[in-house]
Amino acid sequence: MCLEGYHEVHVHQENDFLLVHRQHPGSQNGYLLISRTAFPGQGTGHSPIRLRRSTVDFEFAYSLKVDSKTLPEIEVVQNEDEKGPFAEIILSDRFTPGSICVVRTSIGNKYAEINELVTKMDDDVFKNMNLTDCNVVLYRCSSEEIAATSGDSVYVVPNFGELVYAGLQGFMSVLRPIMANNDLGHPLCDNLRAGLWAVDYIIHRLRVHLKHYPNLASLINWFESRATLLHSLPDFLVPKYFALTVQTAYDKIYAHALSLMSPLVQQGDKFIKQLAMTSVQLYGIVPNAGLSPTESTASLAAGLPHFTVQHMRVWGRDVFISLRGLLIVTGQYEAAKNHIISFAGSLRHGLIPNLLDSVRYPRYNSRDSVWFFLQAIQDYYRLAPDGKSILQVKVPRRFPKDDQFVEVEEGYRYSVTIAELVQEIMERHARGIHFREHNAGPSIDSQMTDEGFNIDIEVDWNSGVLVGGNVWNCGTWMDKMGESPKAGNKGHPGTPRDGAPVEITGLLKSTLRWINELVARKEFKWTGIDHIGQENKTITYKHWNDLLQKNFERVYYIPLDASKDSNYDLITKIVNRRGIYKDVYKATHAYTEYQFRPNFAVAMAVAPELFDKEHAKEAIRLAKNVLVGPLGMRTLDPADQQYRPYYNNSEDSEDFQTAKGRNYHQGPEWLWPLGYFLRAATYFDAISQQDIARIMRQHRKYIEENVWCGLPELTNKDGAFCADSCTTQAWSAATLLDLLHDLIEGV
Repeated sequence: MCLEGYHEVHVHQENDFLLVHRQHPGSQNGYLLISRTAFPGQGTGHSPIRLRRSTVDFEFAYSLKVDSKTLPEIEVVQNEDEKGPFAEIILSDRFTPGSICVVRTSIGNKYAEINELVTKMDDDVFKNMNLTDCNVVLYRCSSEEIAATSGDSVYVVPNFGELVYAGLQGFMSVLRPIMANNDLGHPLCDNLRAGLWAVDYIIHRLRVHLKHYPNLASLINWFESRATLLHSLPDFLVPKYFALTVQTAYDKIYAHALSLMSPLVQQGDKFIKQLAMTSVQLYGIVPNAGLSPTESTASLAAGLPHFTVQHMRVWGRDVFISLRGLLIVTGQYEAAKNHIISFAGSLRHGLIPNLLDSVRYPRYNSRDSVWFFLQAIQDYYRLAPDGKSILQVKVPRRFPKDDQFVEVEEGYRYSVTIAELVQEIMERHARGIHFREHNAGPSIDSQMTDEGFNIDIEVDWNSGVLVGGNVWNCGTWMDKMGESPKAGNKGHPGTPRDGAPVEITGLLKSTLRWINELVARKEFKWTGIDHIGQENKTITYKHWNDLLQKNFERVYYIPLDASKDSNYDLITKIVNRRGIYKDVYKATHAYTEYQFRPNFAVAMAVAPELFDKEHAKEAIRLAKNVLVGPLGMRTLDPADQQYRPYYNNSEDSEDFQTAKGRNYHQGPEWLWPLGYFLRAATYFDAISQQDIARIMRQHRKYIEENVWCGLPELTNKDGAFCADSCTTQAWSAATLLDLLHDLIEGV
């Protein structure tokens, strides 16, 4: 039978009865073997053997007997119930243990028509869909679906659990291994044989969304017509044709989504397409979160399933680290511009918020977000077709010029251009930023101590770097605040990184370089900043740029040769590892400056001109050996006494370092820095492209096998699974797309 092509096999065991049904995938004709075993301890009896909408022809039946006589032909009864017609096989009392029976099954000539219909979808069904339509059809995790539908969630399979997505990807993530392994015994197949609830769920869900997504109407009609066909099938064929129906719709809409992206994505390999589709996963409309306080807008979620709704969906830092890879490289320029405009309008104190909260009650406790924001504007300027025009876009401002908090109804009273806003950011930082967070106290942060709400940033004019923060707050991406009274770490940041974090210095230098280029082209009318300090001095952008260039190596580099320490601003006795760049400069606790972390790679990628080429190569090669893990980068040197590589946010121990996950950035391996690291390695020719390809082999494997179809936020030691990590994270995919773009385009 195998040689004749009867490859589809379903095995069912009940008590001492074993049924094996083999079918031909072309004709769906098959043979059903019914056997009764004689193993000790087995029960007896079986459910009715019914083959719906099928014909049954007896082939043979045998029983183990001394006289070797055959069993008489079994009885087949044609019947019908509320589910439709069926053929029932009646086994007599003579069907004793050791007996077998084979019957031939057929569903007639329906197959050819059904197979063609469930595997065909005309372009008219999906041609009008945009990417937010595709987000609804393909994805939506539970919290997003609940928010968008006032209570509906993902499909639940009995004896299996919830699907990860409400959309078609949720079904496909389960169906793919079923189809590959012919696993007709899977709980989803049991569920489909028992009833067509999954089909009804898909159709009902799309109808619910139709009000806000009218482009789904044709797809609903397509599914309804296929549902009628599925209802006409015998139950044992429903799993196959349900899978084909879902796969057809999924493949068509997945391909359509890719067709709406850039040529780099459309012409890219499977991995590039998979990374690009994470933008469709994460960019969508959720009613209780977005880019506007007054209307529902599409927005980029930081990650699934934890950062999806309300104030936890849209993070300034995450958005602008992700913007280049997920939205600009993929050709979604309007979406990229919308995020830039929304955050630009939220500017206050010279900063953008990390938690946007639909610009209702944004929080300004992040020192680095505004610099990733400026880098994203620069990237848009350079890479978008209308890039140069971004500087002249007018932006309504959420807060008044004196930075006082006002409710939404009192905001948006004046507008500025993006160029004016860039100048404002530079002026605020050059003149110094000093404020206390609005509504400071437990209502906005129940973990932070009182001093942590004070925000201070100034320029060290001896070196040009931005110095800010204090030991009681954590204003960079390494922002975990201690939360455990039991362990005594409540209010103690795991990584305050006060001082001048190396990545902020790199982003500042990148911005200064760009502004000077704009000034030279007469595209930016300001040449510098005046009224700085008590001396009321003026600093040109060229001077500030040159000051950073002159001093960067001196204040950040730790030489391999200790005899050269006098050429650098460092304390020799604190040095733990040489040939690296400091993580911060001018920190309150000096030893934290010398910790080996991956943040230097961000500065290298955006401002490579700051680095001595040989020093950079040495640091990159050392980081490859010390910090690069299977998927991400260790957030701290394993040789550091504070290295704790396992993150467990619910840990309720008395360990000051790890209780309540305080070690979030003290060793666990984060993915997003890897993209910057490999871009830096490419620029300085420190790692071969073959090695870069080998490093990314794990990412190709992971995204192929991950049911969420994305890359995670972080892992534990050596790539171990981290239960508290987002399973698909925007910046994890984005920075690898950045890398692949640069490799392909030769940037």
